[in-house]
Amino acid sequence: MANRINEIEIIHILLNTLGQPKGDYSKIGDDVAYFPIKDGKLVVKCDMLVRKTDVPNEMKLWQAARKSIVMCVSDFAAKGVRPLATLISIGIPREFKQNDIEELAKGFKMAKEEYSIEVIGGDTNEADDLIIDCCMFGFAERIVPRSGAKPGDVVISSGVFGYSSLGLKILLEGLEVNSSLKEKAISSILMPKARLDLGIKLSKILSASIDSSDGLAISLYEIAQQSNVSIVIDKLPTTESIIQFSSQYGIDIKDLVFYGGEEYEIVATLPKERVNEAMLIAKEMSIQLVEIGRVIEGSPKVLLLSEKGLEPILRKGWVHLA
Repeated sequence: MANRINEIEIIHILLNTLGQPKGDYSKIGDDVAYFPIKDGKLVVKCDMLVRKTDVPNEMKLWQAARKSIVMCVSDFAAKGVRPLATLISIGIPREFKQNDIEELAKGFKMAKEEYSIEVIGGDTNEADDLIIDCCMFGFAERIVPRSGAKPGDVVISSGVFGYSSLGLKILLEGLEVNSSLKEKAISSILMPKARLDLGIKLSKILSASIDSSDGLAISLYEIAQQSNVSIVIDKLPTTESIIQFSSQYGIDIKDLVFYGGEEYEIVATLPKERVNEAMLIAKEMSIQLVEIGRVIEGSPKVLLLSEKGLEPILRKGWVHLA
């Protein structure tokens, strides 16, 4: 039996057949799409949530609906663009009742108010599983690319990694951890947050940026490949409690930090002389940026500086629940 085709292979087939957009349209392969209008750029993003692959059993319907919007907002955050409105299309299973639809509406409303986005329409249809597709819009003069990293730049993240990987292990494998760590880990899965305001305020000083929801390793590789540089990580962006957990259960800490997903953090590069400015902006928002590495010359790759020296990080990312 042939191996199941994965998401990256599907995208390559479609791109090879359709080709890249012509003219002034954005090229396929960034967090958002855009095209020029009279006074700037119209920015668009579509993202699809499918219950089978994106929603753990413990996630309530209103949380799934909220997450479907957060997923899109996080991509806008990484580009430094404020989304203004969204269309929401919903594939609804036949067994759904009125209270299920009310739960979805509750989640959409929560995210709408949280990020000041207007829901301006969409579509509904019957489906075998719950499917929510958000198509979000905004305007911008500048969009932070994935391709702007330069040798000498510093690599930062808007938060730590490992909580979501841990949260999924707790939910799916029943691992027992202390209550404080368990609460943070599960909350990172059920109630993810997009760093929208931070992304907008940092946008003028970042050279490259990406949303990390597919995992830290693959996010770093995207910046490295599109910028044609190498990235060296010299500090793991995680916490002592996650390190202790990985040691207790014999789990490689790199698996939790680099190869998880669903973090919705901003991973970015910026000139070294602007790091303090970025740290101050984040501090004023009660966010602690983490300086995790540096950009160097070289063929696109990601390396971790450890006690053994420089070791390669694999180019792999988040695998959906299915």
